[in-house]
Amino acid sequence: MKFSIITPSYNMLDYLKLCSASIKDQKEVEYEHIVIDGNSTDGTKEWMLSNVSEKSKSENDKGMYDAINKGFNLADGDIVSYLNCDEQYLPGTLKKIESYFINNPDVDLVFGHTLIIDASGNLLSFRKAYKPRYSYIISSILYNLSCTMFFRRRIIKNGFQFDIKLKDVGDADFVLRILKAKYKATYIDDYLSVFTWTGKNMSTGENAIKEKKELRNSTSYLLKTLSPVLNLLRIGEKFISGAYYQKFPIDYSIYLYDNIITRTHVISKAASFRWPSN
Repeated sequence: MKFSIITPSYNMLDYLKLCSASIKDQKEVEYEHIVIDGNSTDGTKEWMLSNVSEKSKSENDKGMYDAINKGFNLADGDIVSYLNCDEQYLPGTLKKIESYFINNPDVDLVFGHTLIIDASGNLLSFRKAYKPRYSYIISSILYNLSCTMFFRRRIIKNGFQFDIKLKDVGDADFVLRILKAKYKATYIDDYLSVFTWTGKNMSTGENAIKEKKELRNSTSYLLKTLSPVLNLLRIGEKFISGAYYQKFPIDYSIYLYDNIITRTHVISKAASFRWPSN
């Protein structure tokens, strides 16, 4: 089973090096790392020549979702994912996902848990995945992070790509369309990635709020009417699944700026389930 991992990039070489390192040490599986760069000016193009797949390219694009679509079109793996520059896979992530898909041939899409860290590797919060449901996502947010999302390439082959008109909630729209088409989606109870908090959260910006509203308005009148009830049900399911709770201490291994050769082991004694504040 081969993985195709897409990374959209623009002037984020320092983060990209860490992201790439976290993929390169997943040695138990076959993978290709396709970087689609938007004509960066920070040395990314030069670095790419000897550090990523020959399929990678640097050219102008129409934004992050357009770049990911370009990567999808080049991918030939059985399992596809995308990992942004400021994200990393934890040790053994791809092997865990490979085993899950082999043992669950009826599953098309899988999410997992993620850790949110600062630039120094300190744990800020934990975000646990739970069952992805169309009615919950359309009524609230995409509550499972895309850096833990893996899906079979047949989804792309069947015509699913990102809507490049969207700038902030394209991942939610992508997952909603997959769920609406009745592909089987689930989650695994394991941490798969880290997400580096840079002080900004696109999902809370003015444009993101506008795009979320447009997505919600595109659904049925019944779902729009039941939105408050569905959101309460979502919160209840999140609680029952254990997503609000994490036993501490928790340890993890990541790449940091001062050491991109080996992972740094970190032990955290406390963190919240809430997003860090801007």
